[in-house]
Amino acid sequence: MIIDLSNPEIYNPIYLPLLSDDHRYLLMYGGRDSAKSYFAAQKVIIDTMRKLYSRFILVRKVYADIKDSQYQTIKDIVIAYGLMDHFHFVENPLRITFKRNGNTILARGLDKEHKTKSIKDPTGVWYEEANEIKFNDFLKTTTSLRGGVIQEIMTFNPEMETEWINAYFFPNKQTYEKKNGEFHYVPSIRNDTTILHTTFKDNQYCTQQSTDLLESFKKTDENYYKIYSLGLWGGVLEGLIYENWEIIPSVPNEAEFVAYGLDFGFTNHESAAVKVYVCGNDLIIDEVLYGKGLSNIQLATILKEDNVGNNQVVADSAEPKSIAQLFDLGINVVDSIKGKDSVLAGIHKVKEYNIKITSKSRNGIRELKHYRWKMNRNGENLNEPIKIYDHLLDSVRYVVQTKIMVKKTYNSKIKVY
Repeated sequence: MIIDLSNPEIYNPIYLPLLSDDHRYLLMYGGRDSAKSYFAAQKVIIDTMRKLYSRFILVRKVYADIKDSQYQTIKDIVIAYGLMDHFHFVENPLRITFKRNGNTILARGLDKEHKTKSIKDPTGVWYEEANEIKFNDFLKTTTSLRGGVIQEIMTFNPEMETEWINAYFFPNKQTYEKKNGEFHYVPSIRNDTTILHTTFKDNQYCTQQSTDLLESFKKTDENYYKIYSLGLWGGVLEGLIYENWEIIPSVPNEAEFVAYGLDFGFTNHESAAVKVYVCGNDLIIDEVLYGKGLSNIQLATILKEDNVGNNQVVADSAEPKSIAQLFDLGINVVDSIKGKDSVLAGIHKVKEYNIKITSKSRNGIRELKHYRWKMNRNGENLNEPIKIYDHLLDSVRYVVQTKIMVKKTYNSKIKVY
């Protein structure tokens, strides 16, 4: 069944006025699960279908991240709306075409040399995670877009007040921010800009599980609640769990492979898989997959494409059904070993190593930047991690607990006569 795109009920009401907004810059920012990226995808789809000529560019800091974020969100909506027969999706390179008028949606990562300059006559850009983009890259992109009516959409979480986006588009936060997060339109210092602030409370499709999690931060971590629940500009994140880590270009040849780690997710949380290596006292992390909505069959397919072979995959033991299905699908998967205070013990063991992560592990790098301890109102560490930005790092911990800690414990019991 094809859905009527003119039906206002398929949109979150707060975003409806933006369908006809033609300002040059359209900023949608705020807390997690506010559906800002979902609406951006809806708007891009409608422009592509409605206009005689449209050529949108999906932009992220890293090209490889676009496939599992903006591109996949657009595809999911097209499928949900029963429009798949009207679109053509290509993955290499990423390209979406509306068959009726030939309008296209293209993708560019700012880690690629050609960036946006190689695209002829674009009409719009959607920057996802815009706060990860450097100011100079933004300037080069926005000044390369010329001719006609152009719109640049930005979606992001307002993590740091020192970000260039704040200085370039926003007035002093004292003039518009409300501590309870209940405000929407922000008057930009630029006449060509619309700014909309939203939270999970503006998303009528936000699940109860996500709502409970975001509300829980009010009692456990005020800064997280401020940034990720209420979508307010935050300060420097304190209480990081892994403070000392390093980005490396690739896994060293001399590194010894230990195992794959796998953390299950689906609707509300990402599934994440990594390859874990050791090299002396270095613990090396290499991201394999990260994304929502992945079935066990899809997880098995991605692992096989990574040449998992007969290598062990250490998976979250809390998901026995998923583990059994992956085993039936030919994956050499084993339960992670857990015990009393296993999370805390695993974290401390990981911290004994020099943590190094490959530069292509973008989601792992993001988690390392944000994975934090719960803190009380006095700023004291509660020795319990916040269950957010932890999926890939949990998969690393499973490997360390199951393959490294156990091995060292066993070896320490061997007596030599």
